[in-house]
Amino acid sequence: MATTSPSETSPVPSGTLPQQDTIRLLLERSARPNRAVPIRREFLQQGPKGAPAPGPLHDLVRRSRTRALDLYLLVSAVTSSRDFDVTEWAATWARSVGDHGEKSGQTTVSRAWKVLTDLKLIERRRGREGKTTVIKLREDGSGTPYTPPRSSGGDPYFPLPYEYWDHGLNESLSLPGKAMLLITLSQRKERFPLPQGRMPNWYGISADTAGRGLTELQDKGVLAHVDDERFATLSTRTGWASRPVYSLLAPFTPRGL
Repeated sequence: MATTSPSETSPVPSGTLPQQDTIRLLLERSARPNRAVPIRREFLQQGPKGAPAPGPLHDLVRRSRTRALDLYLLVSAVTSSRDFDVTEWAATWARSVGDHGEKSGQTTVSRAWKVLTDLKLIERRRGREGKTTVIKLREDGSGTPYTPPRSSGGDPYFPLPYEYWDHGLNESLSLPGKAMLLITLSQRKERFPLPQGRMPNWYGISADTAGRGLTELQDKGVLAHVDDERFATLSTRTGWASRPVYSLLAPFTPRGL
C-alpha cells in the first residue's frame, strides 16, 4: 500500500463553517451521554479465534480510502436513533472531511459514499431539500440492518471516544494511524502486545503499515511502549524472542478498566 499522509484540507472560504466546528455540531446532535461510538470488532476482524479473517477496515486501508473511513466513523457517531440514519447536505459532510470546495466537496462525498455502499456498510437514499439520507448497516459488511451491539452474548465491540475528534486526530493522523488506533482500542486491555508480523493474517494490514501507524500513535501521545515480553518461538536459535507491549494513554484508555 502506498504511503498515506493525513487528509489534506482545502482553504476555508469566507462565511463557511470550518471543519472542526462542523464536526462539533454533528457530534452534539448525536446526544450520546458517554460521548463514545460503539463499534463492533467485526469491522476490524471476523471469524473464529483460531482462524481470524480481516473485516471491512482492511479494504479501506488497502485502497487508501481515508475520507471514506472518516465519514464512516462520523456516520457511526451520529446515527444513534431508532432507524440509525442521518439526513444531511453533501456540503456538510464535505466540510467534515476538510473539503470546502463547492464542486470538489460533492465529488469527495459521492466517492466516499460509493465505497461504503460497495462494502455494504451503508445504504443511501434521496432525502428532503436536496439532502442525502445515509443508513448505517452492520459493521461486518454483510448488508444486514444495524442493531446496537450488546455488552453480553458474544457481540464484542469497543468504544471510539469523541476525544478522537476533540483532539483533532481525525485531521492529524494518517490512514495507518487511524487504522491502528481502532485496532488498539479493540484490545480492551490495559496492556497488550501487537505483533506486526501477525497484522496481515489478523487484520489484513501489512506489517509495514501497522508499524507506521503504531509509531505515529506514540508520536501523538496516544500510545506508549511500556514493556517488552519474551515468548517461545522456533524462529530463533535460542527458542526465545521478545516483542513490545503497549498501553493506550488517557483519554483513550479503555473505559471500564
